[in-house]
Formats: sequence, structure tokens, C-alpha cells
Amino acid sequence: MPRACLARTFALVAALAWAPLALAACAAPAASPSLPPGLSVAIEQGRLDVVEGRLVVRFENTGDETVTVERFTVETPTLDGGLERTKPFELAADDAIAIRLELPPSRCDAEPAPVLVRLDARAGTGEDATGELTADDPFETVARVNAADCLAQSVADAAAIVMPEHLRSTGAGTDRRAFVDVAIEPAASGDGTMRIARIYGTTLLNAEDGTDWTLGIDVAAGEAPSVISLPVRPARCDAHALADDKRGTILPFEIETSDGRAGRLDVPASDGLKAELYAYYTERCGLDLGAG
Repeated sequence: MPRACLARTFALVAALAWAPLALAACAAPAASPSLPPGLSVAIEQGRLDVVEGRLVVRFENTGDETVTVERFTVETPTLDGGLERTKPFELAADDAIAIRLELPPSRCDAEPAPVLVRLDARAGTGEDATGELTADDPFETVARVNAADCLAQSVADAAAIVMPEHLRSTGAGTDRRAFVDVAIEPAASGDGTMRIARIYGTTLLNAEDGTDWTLGIDVAAGEAPSVISLPVRPARCDAHALADDKRGTILPFEIETSDGRAGRLDVPASDGLKAELYAYYTERCGLDLGAG
């Protein structure tokens, strides 16, 4: 065979030998593992979670395999810094779990956006996958938390609302009458103002002459301190209502501030005042909690 033909033959064989390697090198890299199918997440908050300043992150697995979540973070612009859990947990098929995390401070200058949950998870014995899920927020919990926190900040620019250490009362037994003396302590300086329209009755306590305390009080920074005396009575005489109480001694103030925020600001009683309110409720209603 002539030398030229032999050279061409070797070149062709070499090209054919290298072609698969070249194609392999140009092929797309293997796809990263994806999050387990059937995994979803939602944001919730129960009554006690509101009091404790916690957010509930609820994971649900509607897939066929057990899912292991190694870690996750919750991010949204209106929460400063987000939330994180690094302790792994397992979620069986057709199961759900509610995880409670402490809420960070709110950001009042941020625009609302969907809640993203970034996580590392795997199904069964599969590979770990990193990804993100958009959390469902059916009750607009994050927006409500942000609104309440930012209203509280605006209120603080005008004045502090301070519940008393003790309940003031007269009389005894079913004739006993009581008053919650709420102190209004305006900020020393600044231009913050607010209007306290009313205080709503609770599941445990109402106004003596109705349900709510209608006020219409204007407060401004730099003013002298004042006291709002609230005559209180049991909302209803029910031993079960007292035993099951969770929010009955938290007074909801309806407030509008000079920067345009408005809504309810919850002001809780201290443990000492709470105990005295329970005792007053029991005495005025003539309840015998030791019976039965």
C-alpha cells in the first residue's frame, strides 16, 4: 500500500477511536438530584405561637418514600435574617410535621414577597438534593406578623403602653369590682403620635358596661404620662373557659399611628397580673374550682 494511503488509513482509525471520547467530553454533565416528589411546606401560627413569638413551618410528604430533611432555612424580605434549622428529621410517606422556630425581628421597609424554604433532603436511600420550595401561607401569617411588629414599632415612637403590676379592686365576693390601670408613657422626644380608638374585650374579660372599652384617646411624644382605668368584668362565668384560657388576659388595642399604620396591638398581662385576674374572675363568678 502506498505510504500516502497508509497514512490516511491511520488518521481515519485514530479519528474514529477519539470520536466517542470527544462526544463524551462535550456531553452535558449529569443532572443534579432533585428534591423528593410530594414534599411541600406551609407557614402557620397558632394562638400560643403568637404569644411565644414563634413561626410554624409545616412539612408534608405525600410521596411514597420516607423523606429525610437534613437542614432548611426560611427566607422572606420582611423577616430580618430568616429562620434556620440544622437538626435533621424524617418524614414518613403520607405524614406531616410542624416545626416551631423563633421569629426574628421584622423589616418594616421591605416589600412583601413569597416565603422560600431552602433545604437539603433525600427520599429513601437516594442522594441528597439541594433545592427550594415556595411555602404556602394560606392565612397570610407572615404579612400579619410583619404588620403587628411594625405597628408596635410605630406605637413605641409615640408612647409605651404599660400594663399594671397589680389589679385594683373594691368589694368582695360576687360584689367585687376591678380595674386594670393601663399606663401611657409618651416618648421623651420625637414627632410620633397615635390614636387609641378602643380596647377589645377578650374571651375572658369584658368592659363593665359592655364588651369593648371605647376610648378615642390621642397620644403624642413629649406629652405627660397618663393612666387609662379599665373597669373589667368576666365575659361569662364559665370554669371551663378559665381552665382553657390562653389569650384572655391579653388586651387588643385598636391603634392608628401618625405614619399611617393601623391595627390591633396585643398587650399581655404579666404573670402576676394574670394570676390576680384569674382570682378575680373566680371570686366574682362565685366559682368553686375545687368541686368535682
